[in-house]
Amino acid sequence: MGGDRNSHDAKVSSEEAELLLGVEDGLDPQPVEESLGADGDVLTGPSSWWNHRLCTLCGHSFRRGDRVRVDRGSRTVVHLDPVLGCAVSEGAEAESAAREGDLETAALSEGLLKAWPPLVEVSRIPLGDWRLPNPAVGLRAPVCLYCGHTFRAGEYVVVCPCRPEGQACGAAVHRDPAAGLSCWERWRPSGKVTVCPVTLAKVRNRPS
Repeated sequence: MGGDRNSHDAKVSSEEAELLLGVEDGLDPQPVEESLGADGDVLTGPSSWWNHRLCTLCGHSFRRGDRVRVDRGSRTVVHLDPVLGCAVSEGAEAESAAREGDLETAALSEGLLKAWPPLVEVSRIPLGDWRLPNPAVGLRAPVCLYCGHTFRAGEYVVVCPCRPEGQACGAAVHRDPAAGLSCWERWRPSGKVTVCPVTLAKVRNRPS
């Protein structure tokens, strides 16, 4: 019976991964047009010169779909997302709409977690988490092991289960398909980690 149950779990995991990747593709921002010489308020595209670079004000990486303000003259870019500390104000209505959008995304994420729970523990990055960028500290913030982007408050992640001496190494991977971040399913389709990617220590089985 144990073998049958394992086969069933593997099947469910595979179906779950396909579903979550489909959700991610459906929600992933798809800018219709992209100008490599963009200036003013634009959407970040896969070929934008600032994509994956770090914002000098908030320390977060620029992602595909991020609304930003570009100044070609000074070659600077700032986020327009009011949730990020460096955001350029677009007025109370725009900020309110952005926050309502974040609440809707969070609700969808929670619904997906309840409907299709992963085989690993998923955590939500809280405000003030040590993984969040803090330019005042002067140190580069940790990034997702798969996509290489910084973590943002409210995102769901899988933290490395190595836990040497009871403390996790802190490495994490996004697992937030509602936000277009199904990094965990892409990085570990099997849903398992056997060796810590940071310390290279063998992951211990948790006591039942």
